[in-house]
Amino acid sequence: MEILVIGSINIDYVSTVEKLPKKGETLHANSFEDSAGGKGANQAVGARRLGANVSMIGAVGKDAIGGRLKDSLAREGIDVSRINTVDVPTGNAIITVDKNGDNTIVVYSGANFEIDNKWIEDSEELIKKSDIVVLQLEIPMDAVVYSAKVAKKYNKRVILNPAPAKELPQEIYQYIDYITPNETELQELTSIENIELGVKELLGRGAKNVIVTLGEKGCYYLGEEGTHVVDSFKINAVDTTAAGDSFNGALAVALCQNKDIKDALRYANAVGALTATKKGAQTSLPYGKEVEKFIIMK
Repeated sequence: MEILVIGSINIDYVSTVEKLPKKGETLHANSFEDSAGGKGANQAVGARRLGANVSMIGAVGKDAIGGRLKDSLAREGIDVSRINTVDVPTGNAIITVDKNGDNTIVVYSGANFEIDNKWIEDSEELIKKSDIVVLQLEIPMDAVVYSAKVAKKYNKRVILNPAPAKELPQEIYQYIDYITPNETELQELTSIENIELGVKELLGRGAKNVIVTLGEKGCYYLGEEGTHVVDSFKINAVDTTAAGDSFNGALAVALCQNKDIKDALRYANAVGALTATKKGAQTSLPYGKEVEKFIIMK
């Protein structure tokens, strides 16, 4: 079960507040902490804690934070041999979380945007040995497209989490096995409000399978294994920051285990739900035994 994540590595600065601020409003935070984050790193750690062998291609700055984040990934047991150090500050995210667990996030890409096609070429051996390649959109679009193209050259399955939402070049769809937008991202990609019509639009562009995550309402799937609506698990959400990332990491693991799509999505929903019951990004990502116990209890 070899999973390769190509993506972002950030430090998250998290403030908790009673309510999210309005435009021009200043609020006092109830608490503040920093923690390891970045969509790519979150998905890598999520998959690793669920039992996969995980490698990561990414970048950090020469600052102390970059070294700390790379060391943290290595301690998780992730192959960090292709995480390079560059002359640009490590990426960061400024996150505000309200009492309901909802959040706003502002991301500074920093070192993450130093990844280019040559970087991917030099890492091709990692792609060749992987079973699934997981991508997001916190690195340059050219590198995302090229990574997907190389993965398909070696007949690897590709999961694209199109976050943060931005327009995708038409070329990339032919390389995507699973695209996993949330409702907002789906609308950004298609300019269509209706979920079913938006999903059909992405399939029409060439994606093989589309999974729309719907938060507490679960997820919607349309693709090679038919149509499925898979319910979420009822929880008391504390912080939803990395729930989508853990969902994608869990999906990759479940697909590596050859689960059918409905079982894979139920598993991914469970992991996403568990993640939302704890504060932080990587600090909230569950281990395999936790997930198994959670599913049995539910």
